[in-house]
Amino acid sequence: MGLALGVLSSASLLVLGAAGQAAPTYKVKTLVTGLASPRGVAIAPNGQLVLSEAGRGGSGTCITSGTGSQVCYGDTGALGLFDFSTNAYSRALTNLPSLAQQSAPLYPEATGLNKLTFDASGQLYGVFGFDGTADPSPLPSPGKEWFGRTVAINLVTKVLTPLADIAAFEDTQNPDGKAKASNPWDLVVSGGETFVTDAGGNTLLKVDGANQVSLVHLFPDKLVTPPSNIPIGGLPPQFPAQAVPTGLTIGPDGALYIAQLSGFPFAPGSADVFRYDSVNGVTTFASGFSNLVDIATGPDHSLYLLQYSNDFWAAPSGRVLRLGLDGSVETLFSDLANPTALAVAPDGKIYVANNADGVNGELLQLTPVPSPGPLPLLGVTAAFGCSRKLRKRIKGSKASGILSANS
Repeated sequence: MGLALGVLSSASLLVLGAAGQAAPTYKVKTLVTGLASPRGVAIAPNGQLVLSEAGRGGSGTCITSGTGSQVCYGDTGALGLFDFSTNAYSRALTNLPSLAQQSAPLYPEATGLNKLTFDASGQLYGVFGFDGTADPSPLPSPGKEWFGRTVAINLVTKVLTPLADIAAFEDTQNPDGKAKASNPWDLVVSGGETFVTDAGGNTLLKVDGANQVSLVHLFPDKLVTPPSNIPIGGLPPQFPAQAVPTGLTIGPDGALYIAQLSGFPFAPGSADVFRYDSVNGVTTFASGFSNLVDIATGPDHSLYLLQYSNDFWAAPSGRVLRLGLDGSVETLFSDLANPTALAVAPDGKIYVANNADGVNGELLQLTPVPSPGPLPLLGVTAAFGCSRKLRKRIKGSKASGILSANS
């Protein structure tokens, strides 16, 4: 860290360390509890937080999820608002489609309304995931019309408008030629186009103004070394892990940045952050991460990464990381448990959907507390002036006998 040193005028202060400040610590406040599988957090133009809840499924039709579990349909999803003027959370939209395991009390592995984003005009968009094959037709209405789609959301009229069918693209095009699977996870809107990560299809997709879907990039499998603590035996020394692209953001340079979970066997250090622009396509921007589920751009022009867990097979160890465009990485906050979403406000506060695998989810506010700055040092001229005045006072005190003989 550079030091700003110099000789200043008597009216100035010489500050040590002014060219760089230590990373802040964060004060944690729980804003909301009892959330049903929170998946997305976005900051509205008026400063409210908008939060998606994937729900807990229900007693309707059941299908086999991507992990082989049975997940069942219900209308238990929601979209909520946190109003800072009242410090209250309310569900603006309810009865949204949801799939989840029906194993009380948590109802885990939920799928429903995933990430949220605002465009430049303040219009809210979202995307519904789909935890199964690429064809939601076995599900009842209205679920089968919503799963795997992007949507426009009107918070005033409380109306959702279906837009692009991401799951249908995977079902008909199947870019990797393997088993069809679609789980749209995140989206951003830029210049009239919408970009979507499909964590099931391992693709970055583009949606035009007519809601036509096209392939931007197919993320290939990566050979990884299975972790030593994985509770599954018989794996080869090198295993082809699926990419599983997750979070998506528009970076400070205008490019898209994509976070990666990296699929089974979830080897620590196997996740990347990718960069996309129309000239260079998708390139690897930074590597060596673990289980990334979200990414956001902060007011300091850094990228903020949300790590679901440092080791998928160990105790929960979620983190918030800061990634500079120079490639520098620092851990900002640890001690998260199964987080799924984050947003960074203009004032630097970070909002995290935590404990999100079940119906005990919570929304956390992380407020930066800057480290105490260095004590100011007096400029050379000012210091000399002060010492001269002090010497005069001492002489005067001695002359008047105020100081003792031992002074």
